[in-house]
Amino acid sequence: MMTLAPRTPHARSRLTLSGLSGKMRRLLLTLALLPGLAGAADLPKIIYVRPVPMNDDVLLQQGSNGVNNAAKLYKMQASTLESQATRAGRLQQLDNAVKQGAKIVVVMGIEFKDLLDSVARQAPQTRFVILEHCIDNAASNITCITFRESEASYLAGMQAALVSASGKIGLIGASNTALRQKNSEAFSNGAHAAKPAISVHEPLWVEGAQPFNDPPRAEALTKTMLGDGVDVIWAAAAGSNSGVFKALTPQNRGKAIGSGVNQCIQAPGKVLDNVEVHADSAIILAVGLLANGSTAPRFDFGLKEGAVALTALGLDAAYSECDILHQRPVLQKLREASSALISGKLKVD
Repeated sequence: MMTLAPRTPHARSRLTLSGLSGKMRRLLLTLALLPGLAGAADLPKIIYVRPVPMNDDVLLQQGSNGVNNAAKLYKMQASTLESQATRAGRLQQLDNAVKQGAKIVVVMGIEFKDLLDSVARQAPQTRFVILEHCIDNAASNITCITFRESEASYLAGMQAALVSASGKIGLIGASNTALRQKNSEAFSNGAHAAKPAISVHEPLWVEGAQPFNDPPRAEALTKTMLGDGVDVIWAAAAGSNSGVFKALTPQNRGKAIGSGVNQCIQAPGKVLDNVEVHADSAIILAVGLLANGSTAPRFDFGLKEGAVALTALGLDAAYSECDILHQRPVLQKLREASSALISGKLKVD
C-alpha cells in the first residue's frame, strides 16, 4: 500500500547500513570487493535528484542516505540536486546531473516517470535508477526498483487478525490502484491465514485531490470503520495517516498499523507496528549490482533483501515505541511467518 510519492514528513528513518540484515550486509561487502567501479582512478559520480527542494520528508531522505552510503561502499562521489517542484525544475536538474558527468542518477517519485525516458535516451552513457514507478518500453539505460510490498502486507494482516478483539479488521488506503489492491489482498490473505474466522472490512480509500495528504478525510473514514466494529486498522495512506491516528481515541480502544516509516513514535500507544519501505537499502543493493556490471532493467526487492519490513521485526525494534512489542506470542508468530516468506516456504502471490 505504500507509495514513494507524494510523501509527507513524519517519524525517523533507520540508518541504512546499521538497519540491514546480516545477510544483506555480507552481500553488500562482497559486491564492494568485486572488481569494477571501486578501483577507478577518478571516482565516478552518483547523483540523487530530489523532486522537490530539501525538507524533512523521511522517504526522500532515504534517497540521500542510500546514495551517500552506496558511494562510500563503492568508492563513488555522491551529490544531491534539489529540484524546484515543477516539471521544468525537475527536468533541469536531470539535465544538470548528466552535464556533471553522473555515472548513475537516482530518482524517487512518480513526478519523474514522464520525464526520465526522454532524458535517458539522450544520455546513453548514464545509468538512471527510478524507484517503484517503472516505465513501459523504457530506454535500455533505465533500471527500475520495485518492492515486494505484498510480503509485508501479508504479515500486517496476520498481526491485525491476531490482535483484534472484535474479530473485525480493516484497511484505509490513499487511492485504489492495482498495486494497492494487490497489497490489500495480501493483507486479507494474511489475516485469514492467522485467524480463518476474521472479518476483513472492505477497504476504504481517501481518494480526492490529495489522497496522500488529507488527514480530515482519513479521520472520517476511520470513524466510519470503527462504527462498523473494526478495532484494528492498517493505515496505508502516507500523510493522511495522522487522521487515522487522531480518530483512535482511548474510548474506542482501536489500534492502527502504520506505513512507510516508523509511525509508532508519531502516535504512541495507538500504533501497533508499521509496514516499512526501506528505499535506502534498495538503492545500496541496486547500485552495488550496477557498479559491478549489471544492466538489468528491473530489480525486485522484498523481505529477503531488507527492502520491506515490519518495524517490530527490525534490529531497532526495542526503540520503536511500537505497541505490538508487549505481545510476544504474536511477535513470535510474525517472526516465523517472515522467515517462511524469506526462505520461500511460504508464498504470498
